Amino acid sequence: MTQKPSAPVWGRYERLMPAEIEAIFARHPVAYLPWGALEYHGKHAAIGLDGLKAHGLCVELAQAAGGLVLPPVYVAANTMKGVKDLPFKRHSLDFSEATLRVLVREHLDQLADEGFRVVFVLCGHVGQPHYDIIKDEAAQCNARQSRTRVIATSETDLLPKELVIVNHAALGEVSFLMHTDPDCVDLSRLPADRVPTLEEDAVWGPDPRPSSADKGRIYAAAFVTAAQKLIATALAS
Repeated sequence: MTQKPSAPVWGRYERLMPAEIEAIFARHPVAYLPWGALEYHGKHAAIGLDGLKAHGLCVELAQAAGGLVLPPVYVAANTMKGVKDLPFKRHSLDFSEATLRVLVREHLDQLADEGFRVVFVLCGHVGQPHYDIIKDEAAQCNARQSRTRVIATSETDLLPKELVIVNHAALGEVSFLMHTDPDCVDLSRLPADRVPTLEEDAVWGPDPRPSSADKGRIYAAAFVTAAQKLIATALAS
């Protein structure tokens, strides 16, 4: 007897037809919204690192917890473009904080209107006040209604500091990207004779030269475990 394939528990929202979305939604009414940036991450990493990383982690989380992954939003405020005394003014798009706030609010209200019980916003870019704006809009959305619970967080907020700390184009972010999108990293473009710096290489945080897909895989597994607990708690409440 041929066994029928089980119904999918997750999917990428933009690639699905309505019936497929409804089938997943009926079992797992969770939406994942990766929020990234188009921002300079040195010569060794793709401009879309933040969104690529967030989207890849949301896919892994949805595979484990079920639900629907939306395309990443590449609208960010407070990117490298606006940092004084740094030479990296190209290859970063920097939107106003007002524009960011409106887009976050409307995304969350639209997803609440769709009936999702949990909206998990994963912020790949944590520049300030960009990150606080997203968390504030999540809190306001939760205060406006009781049917949908919005969780706004970042991967580093869910991981122990001894594993991954907040960084820019450094060991943590680059390892994540080597795991999710290995073709978007080229470590050979980093200096071989010195530790990369923020001023010269746009690297803030631990030396990215030892980055690896294996490290990224370990970080991602720890993230999925922690994020699943948040989602389960939100669904139970």
